[in-house]
Amino acid sequence: MLHIPFSFQWTIPEDQLIPLKDSIYGHLWSTPISNTPGFEYCLEIYPNGDDDEHRGQAWIFLYLKLGKQKKVETEFIITIKSANISKKCSRIYVESNGYGSRIAKTNELFDPDKNFFVDGNFSVKVYGTFKFGDDISEVIEQQKWEGAVLGDKLWKNNTKDFVIVVDGKETKVHKLILYSQSDVFSAMLNSNMKESNENKVVISDFSFDIVEAAVKMIYNCNCVTSFSIDDLMSLLQFFDKYQIPELKDKVEFVLIGKISSVCVCRLTNSAILTNSKKLRNECVKFLEVSFASKTPLKLNKST
Repeated sequence: MLHIPFSFQWTIPEDQLIPLKDSIYGHLWSTPISNTPGFEYCLEIYPNGDDDEHRGQAWIFLYLKLGKQKKVETEFIITIKSANISKKCSRIYVESNGYGSRIAKTNELFDPDKNFFVDGNFSVKVYGTFKFGDDISEVIEQQKWEGAVLGDKLWKNNTKDFVIVVDGKETKVHKLILYSQSDVFSAMLNSNMKESNENKVVISDFSFDIVEAAVKMIYNCNCVTSFSIDDLMSLLQFFDKYQIPELKDKVEFVLIGKISSVCVCRLTNSAILTNSKKLRNECVKFLEVSFASKTPLKLNKST
């Protein structure tokens, strides 16, 4: 069972809570935090209770959106330092839901003598541990790359006049397609280089599957891949090396959706290596949240 500690603080301006003092079911949510794909957590506060039984009581809940997780065990403590409040909770979540504790009566929450508000703000901190029943390591999913009918037809066309060789396997292509889509291939084919004269290029720094998928995307074919994050990073590097920014953007978008505590370090390195600014920025945002919430990060595939 994987244990992940977490900690974060939520500060709420007093003027956002006062209107909820006498409300029925009125509540506020903190900004959700995610450290694994699909899994999110946040705090919610009901100043006047979340149901009739709890009316007149202020409650705070830790809400979990489980995503693909089937079960998450939690032990956590809710603290309000200014009011000397500390509530210890434990819960097994088997569905997306909230669980927490009463922190005070509603009239006590808004009583200045109880010190729940400092300088016009209410601050609550939660810290604890998530225990995941399943390994949250990478799950390989299919990627659907949408193209067009013309791309599919060109791919099947038999008038190809150039060969790409990878691991001893040949892929036949049209020079014109490579020429029009890639500045690197354009320079290669519009010269007296060996590749241009022999109508063949040998690629040794990418696998056959990566190159084949890349070429189909260059053709704007409809295709499906089942690439791991490492494969997708390799595909990103291919489009960066051969200067095909439109397709690089497509892969970058997919990788942004893969950011998690399991792979954010690898993705950050990949973003720097390929000068992928959008991916890098999203990784930095994730790292900032992880550091603030004390979420442990997997540094590489072997740790």
